[in-house]
Amino acid sequence: MEHKKYTNEEFNFLFAELKAKIKAEGLYANCHRRAYIEFIIVIGLLGLSVYSVTAFHPIITAFLFALTIMRATFVAHDLIHGQYFGSRHTNKSVSYVFANGIMGISRSWWENKHNFLHHTYTNIIGKDTDLDAGGGAFTGGHEYPRWFHNNQHILFWPLLTLLYVVFWVQSVIYVIEKRYWGELSMLVINTMIPVYIVYSLGWGVGLATVVGMYVIWALWFGAVIITNHLGLEMFPEEKYKDFTWLELQNRTSRNVRGGWFIHWFYGGLNTQVEHHLYPKAPRFYLLKAAKITEEFCLKHDITYITATPWETYKEIYYFLKNTRPKQD
Repeated sequence: MEHKKYTNEEFNFLFAELKAKIKAEGLYANCHRRAYIEFIIVIGLLGLSVYSVTAFHPIITAFLFALTIMRATFVAHDLIHGQYFGSRHTNKSVSYVFANGIMGISRSWWENKHNFLHHTYTNIIGKDTDLDAGGGAFTGGHEYPRWFHNNQHILFWPLLTLLYVVFWVQSVIYVIEKRYWGELSMLVINTMIPVYIVYSLGWGVGLATVVGMYVIWALWFGAVIITNHLGLEMFPEEKYKDFTWLELQNRTSRNVRGGWFIHWFYGGLNTQVEHHLYPKAPRFYLLKAAKITEEFCLKHDITYITATPWETYKEIYYFLKNTRPKQD
């Protein structure tokens, strides 16, 4: 769909107007009370999960731990973006608890990969490290065996189950290289969770429970993050300077439509356009921000991409099916 062409100066003016509307509605305000509720829920889930190891069926334990890690993931994400508290130091300090302590992933690695690179260079090849997942195999950036690319639209989905392992390995390597020994210590402490599960349930059932909880998390997290940008426009590094913030984020981000359950399931990341335009705005306000932003974009004929979950996953499936590596 063709949209009205604006100069960079016009795009910047429009974004300033839009951002002023969002701020005037109080959608950048810190949300301390909601933050504490989120903290209590995650800590409570963690306690229930630990209790379930010896009290409930292992399948229930795996689901409870996956739920705990997933909600901790969303909280850590928000804290790393500085959404909950006015003090950057407070957001950063608390984020270690939920990222390193409960989720088991380095918050510094995450901030570098996600905040600094992905948010700044969204879908810019060579800059956005999210595009390098699988060596760029799924975005045509690397050539693997022909059988892989002929079936990548099928292989992609089960490969999502490896996300936790990949993230954990990358974050451990990162903190060791950076010599962040405090973070490494917290990651080691986090391993006491799977150790406790195996110790309590035995090698067979215990390992199956541990694998199960990380696979459930990976599939859930994967289902969320792939809807954000995969299948949308990608640009070479030299094109980055041609875009303003508003144009780049709107052309490379997708919202997933749905009610309260969708917003809960996606941890607010279903409003991905708004999250990228206003990364410091708490996710609890993003549905309201989405209404304002969509109306503004429609009024000014600016790209604004939305789809249902079914439409989104179908679009990603066909994108993978039709994407092949570039031949030299």
